[in-house]
Amino acid sequence: MAEYTLKYINHRAECDAEAFVNDCEEHYHRQLHQVADQIAANCKRKPVVLLNGPSSSGKTTTNDRLGRILELAGIHTHMISMDDYYRTSDTYDIPFDEENGVNDLESPECMDLDLLRDHLTRLVAGEEIMVPRFDFETRTSHRNDRPVQLHKDEIVMIEGIHAFNPVIMGDLEKHATSVYLSVASVLFTDRNVRVEPHMLRFLRRAMRDSLFRSSPVEYTLKQWNSVRRGERLYISPYRGQADLTVDTYLPYETNILMQYLSEKLQGEEKMLEQADLAPLSAILDKVSPIDYKPYMPEDSVLHEFIG
Repeated sequence: MAEYTLKYINHRAECDAEAFVNDCEEHYHRQLHQVADQIAANCKRKPVVLLNGPSSSGKTTTNDRLGRILELAGIHTHMISMDDYYRTSDTYDIPFDEENGVNDLESPECMDLDLLRDHLTRLVAGEEIMVPRFDFETRTSHRNDRPVQLHKDEIVMIEGIHAFNPVIMGDLEKHATSVYLSVASVLFTDRNVRVEPHMLRFLRRAMRDSLFRSSPVEYTLKQWNSVRRGERLYISPYRGQADLTVDTYLPYETNILMQYLSEKLQGEEKMLEQADLAPLSAILDKVSPIDYKPYMPEDSVLHEFIG
């Protein structure tokens, strides 16, 4: 697990912004190429790639970038998001997280598991499937949205929080390379307070919720314990099955995110503590801003959270 200090990221942001951004992006890029090399080496025997990771790990962007790297290597790649297998919300009783008093939208019961299992079985057998599309705005499933068929020497990349769950995936595992994505770095404050990986992911999620879902930071804070519960129930038990891992944290992101979130989180110390995020209170006004826009690449994983 990589370790960074607040002093380090502030110094780089203030004195060396362009090189700081480039160094962070290059480290992430190298990881993707190493993973792509392993996938390519095994593609004849394992034509399926399973990508899993907790909330705000950058799964969508990482999935897309891995696909582009493999395409450039001559390996045609299909993409499937397990999110598209969610059921229309008014066709079933949404599970309730009694512990936190919110709907458990990350439960496997929210998905059309029969359709997903059928599609996975047929896909590996070389049959054409019609992948659905889920509209998150209306929470409606649209069946038969696009065709996917896996031909010889092609790969299908399947991304989702349940991608490692053997109850859902069945025998697909023996045909698959499993890749686990997450923030796997920690940040230490000047007083040696430890900001854990899940706290760094919270900043990403709070930013994304604010920009793309018009949700105030209080909403993200209220949901966070339930999100973490879902990770403990549905992701962590299967993390050890990963063949490969990617740390998607870019140290300069904290300088960006805190520029926007510091003021929004001021006065929310009690909610931060209740959400097991108390160490973030120690950095609210301690992170230097960074001039990142001239240097951040168009395909940076951070665009998933900051636009």
